[in-house]
Amino acid sequence: MLGHINRERFRGEPVGVVYGGDSSERDVSLKTGKAFLDALEELGYDATGYDLPNDLSKLLNDKPAAVILGLHGGNGENGAVQGLLSVIGVPFTGSGVMASALAMDKARTKALLRDARVPVADGIYVPSRDFRASDASSYLEEVPVPCVVKLNDAGSSVGVWVCRDEAAYLEAISAVSGMLSDAPTAGVLIEAFVKGPEYSVGFFDDQFLGAIEIRPEKGFYDYEAKYATNTTQYVPVEDSELSAQLEAIGRTAYRKVGCQGVARVDMMGEPDTLIVLELNTIPGMTATSLIPKMAARLGLTFKDFTEFLLASAHC
Repeated sequence: MLGHINRERFRGEPVGVVYGGDSSERDVSLKTGKAFLDALEELGYDATGYDLPNDLSKLLNDKPAAVILGLHGGNGENGAVQGLLSVIGVPFTGSGVMASALAMDKARTKALLRDARVPVADGIYVPSRDFRASDASSYLEEVPVPCVVKLNDAGSSVGVWVCRDEAAYLEAISAVSGMLSDAPTAGVLIEAFVKGPEYSVGFFDDQFLGAIEIRPEKGFYDYEAKYATNTTQYVPVEDSELSAQLEAIGRTAYRKVGCQGVARVDMMGEPDTLIVLELNTIPGMTATSLIPKMAARLGLTFKDFTEFLLASAHC
């Protein structure tokens, strides 16, 4: 597995881990960054951590041989940092500028996947400049409850509401209106709610890492269920037919968006109603994160996985 990667490619050279950022996912990124740094140090690498934006000048001055990106959301995942590293010639992990920017824009990703016949949820997208909480009733006419309201360009289930009745929907519309920015990708998605289990599948280039069913205690895999509790159950998908179906949908989505390196595709539904929720081009690598769980089932320790990831860096 991963035989196409020379895992010792950057042995003996100064390398880095880029983490932090100023998005709402900063806390998760700090944990991801620490996990990578600890692994590299245990492997004997000369590894430096760069907490952006504070350490940006140091990163530019050091120009390490390669960096692992542990940023989540915002400029760290939307192609901006990837573009910077490409310009200065520092190899980095994960997807390039275009795929990173696309995956952070859920509405455009959905349009691309729909054209490729990848199943996605029905719904509407309202750009930030056009969104008005006072128009809640008209939005509801287009997408009745139960529905899902979410920010177009956030991750880690930040800014996501599952609305099972009109009261919850109106509360969500009010809350999301206060979270919108003036970024070009800012906006609100209102989607039909799809019943069924939630799944996540992982890829490392062409290598399928596995599929996991997510069973949160409260029924919704929100930020708390992801990072603040140990009650969420992560169940490997053992059914070969279902696993193959999840892999096929996920692989098509991964390729159509143009992902590279490690990425995760999240889905929901029964076998006959599966939809792609989103793609994550820099998946979390905390103690509860899904990609490390998948790698472990394939016999890769987190240290091994980290070294392969570093060796896959490109620019």
